[in-house]
Amino acid sequence: MAPATAAAPFASSAPPAKAARRSSGKAMGHSRSYPRGVGLDFRKLAGLTLLSYIDHHAVSVRPEAPPSELAVAVARHFEGMEVDEEECIGGFLERLENGTGATEYSRKTAYFDGRMLQSAVRKRKRTKLAARPGEQVAAKVTRTDENGSWILASVQRFYSEQDTYDVQDEDDTSKLIRLPWSHVMRLSTGVEGCFSKGTDCMAIFPETTSFYRAKVSKDPVWKLDRSSSPVVKEIIVKFEDDEDQQGRTPHRRVPARYVIPIPNQYFYDESEDVDLSPLQGK
Repeated sequence: MAPATAAAPFASSAPPAKAARRSSGKAMGHSRSYPRGVGLDFRKLAGLTLLSYIDHHAVSVRPEAPPSELAVAVARHFEGMEVDEEECIGGFLERLENGTGATEYSRKTAYFDGRMLQSAVRKRKRTKLAARPGEQVAAKVTRTDENGSWILASVQRFYSEQDTYDVQDEDDTSKLIRLPWSHVMRLSTGVEGCFSKGTDCMAIFPETTSFYRAKVSKDPVWKLDRSSSPVVKEIIVKFEDDEDQQGRTPHRRVPARYVIPIPNQYFYDESEDVDLSPLQGK
């Protein structure tokens, strides 16, 4: 799924005594356009909170900037930051639960809501990691967890505000299917190394475009691709309910691209936050 600095201004023990750090000399260009990629609405925060953020991160603003312009400056700075969202939010919430000075400070900045920040960083993370238009994915198209409910599809569009996708069934491109975030998995590139012998998985059954439950039956073989990078090109699995007349389950070779983790390993977080980096081998 960087320095965890985004929560620093919200963790102060008291409001800062100094005003925001202002740019000196010639007035710099500014924009009143709020960045669309920021889910958190900084315009709802108290002016004191915005000034604390600006002072802490040395954000350049005009001396006469109104609160609306301060919010835009903070949002643009926040949008460009690379942070460890989980550590940042976790640390902030832990300080609140422990009753530190941050609790009193958050009360004084009346409009701050930790849940709103959590939602914003989750949306940023999902937007960054979402499958792109034209990309093949595994998509769950039924309400049940029956075998074969995940199919091969292609992404047409991702809606960051709703955390939903429009996808097309690879076997039927005549209609769009609207799916929630938790019903779409990105496919393997062959370099993750997340499958070893005995790992439960789902894989496309030969001559179909549906994923069925299976178990990796042999350790994958790593090979060098054209750029001399190690990759796994195929995985040998045994599918559930695939016994022959003698009751034996055959080994079947499946391209590594079409072998995916079972959903509760892929969508690992109970809060439905998603990490698209496949789990390492068990």
